[in-house]
Amino acid sequence: MLRNMIIDYGASTEVSPYEYMKTYISKCPENIEDAKLSWIAEAFLGIQKHGEFLKEIASYMSEELSDEEQDYFIIVFHAITFQITPTDMSYLYKCLFNLSKPLLSTFTNFLSNNEVLTYVSQVAQSTYDTNFITNKIISPLFSWQPYISEMAHNYAEYLKKIERRKIKPLTIPIQPNVLRRINHSDLGLHRVPSPVPDTPPNSIQKKRHKMLPKSVIDKKLKNIHEKNQLKATQLLHIVKTNNSNFAKGRSENYYKKLSDIRNQMDNEYKRTGSNVGKRAFSLPNTAPVIKETTATVKRINTRIQKSQSEEVKWLEDLITNFRDINKIEQMKDYDRQEKERERLLSIEKKHLMGQISHEEALIAKRKCKDENKKKYEEFLREKQNWDEQIENWRKMEMEKNRKQVEKLSLLELNLMEAKNNATLKKKETADKVKRENEEILAQAMEAKEEELERRIRVIKEIKMLAEIAKKAKVPKIVDLTETSGLGLLCEMSMAELQERLCNMKICFCDELENKKKYIRMENLAAKNKLKETKESIKSYMYERETIRKEKKSSNNIPLNSTTSKEIGELKRILDEKRKLRVQLTV
Repeated sequence: MLRNMIIDYGASTEVSPYEYMKTYISKCPENIEDAKLSWIAEAFLGIQKHGEFLKEIASYMSEELSDEEQDYFIIVFHAITFQITPTDMSYLYKCLFNLSKPLLSTFTNFLSNNEVLTYVSQVAQSTYDTNFITNKIISPLFSWQPYISEMAHNYAEYLKKIERRKIKPLTIPIQPNVLRRINHSDLGLHRVPSPVPDTPPNSIQKKRHKMLPKSVIDKKLKNIHEKNQLKATQLLHIVKTNNSNFAKGRSENYYKKLSDIRNQMDNEYKRTGSNVGKRAFSLPNTAPVIKETTATVKRINTRIQKSQSEEVKWLEDLITNFRDINKIEQMKDYDRQEKERERLLSIEKKHLMGQISHEEALIAKRKCKDENKKKYEEFLREKQNWDEQIENWRKMEMEKNRKQVEKLSLLELNLMEAKNNATLKKKETADKVKRENEEILAQAMEAKEEELERRIRVIKEIKMLAEIAKKAKVPKIVDLTETSGLGLLCEMSMAELQERLCNMKICFCDELENKKKYIRMENLAAKNKLKETKESIKSYMYERETIRKEKKSSNNIPLNSTTSKEIGELKRILDEKRKLRVQLTV
């Protein structure tokens, strides 16, 4: 209706919006509600009033919306800005959903963006005042933003539901070869391997357009099962007739022999295992302790000297015979082998560490799954308890509300009676108060007249005394050095007071100057202290940086290659982690 009215008014000429609306209301039928007519009139006049602003914003969406949808966009944007509140969100969503779904999606995407408010304020600045923009345009749009994002979320859920409801084509089952198997051995034919498989894919196989019902499939499977059972019984009968020993059961002697052999093997294993364990336990694990006597110390010293002399001799031979190519090649080969061995050991160590980290991750994942299961079970129990408690609480609240309603109905009746009694009493008290007020007013008027007469008499007497005092007036001489003469010990003359006041002013000025100097000194001391702290911080940071650089340079030194002991320890840790993972999975 609003769109048709706006188009009709745009076609008409030399008519104001008010006159057009007046003629439209006069032509409307009488059964239309007044609230509906008033809303239409307000919306139409508001759109004509803010037409330039609304058209500029609608032109921003011209690429995404058609002309008809742009007109609807203007009407809805005007409504949420100047007319309706966020409480009417559900009605607005239903209206846009039934009107145009593309308009709903573009409208929600446009207004849920945070940059829209800046664009709207920039457009509105050309036509409105800043206070009007902030209070009447930006604030309602800002309050609408969370509700519009909720509308967008609801529309997205609706689209997901529609995608889920799309009907999939019926699946045509492949007939299994079990139902149509041919025994080639009975026919005496040798099967030739065909290039095409027995059950070709869906693209090659000829599919049936009709699907068998469940009852027919069950009957076929039952018949095939009975046939197979008969064949099995026939085969069993043939075997029993041809081989008479097959069907006989095992004798008791057979089982006794088996149990005796098992017991004998267990005893031998226990006997040999206990001896091995004792021998292993008796072996010494620790190295023998050497007593530090003078002979042992001298012996160790001579050995060290001998080894040092051998090393020196070896170096001298190397220097003298540096042209010996074979020795140099041997040393190079030895060095290369050592480096290769160290590299392989480091690779093995890294591989083992990676496997250990992988096992730890699997263990942590399994533990996390178990904890999540326990938490989920606890959550379900708690949820069930809460649901029961909420149901009980709801029943109790319903009962309380029912009792409360009954009490309120009784209280309303009592209130009605009390109101009637109070009105009667008020009438009686009002009559009494009226009579008393009339009496009090009469008495007050009499007292006021008496007071006026007394005041007139007193004023006349004062005027007579003032005239007498004027006639008998003597000039008075003021001496600033004299006291007031009241007889007090602390009496002072005006001159003494002025002198004391000057002294106090001078003392106050001196005190202010001293305070200012003290404050300046404190500020200077604080500035000096701040400078010293800054310098100390800079020196500390410089020292820390130098230490860090030294540490980095020391860390860049290549580490020694891993030893076989470390690799053995890593293998042991890896075996433990794997066992723990297997236990958790079981």
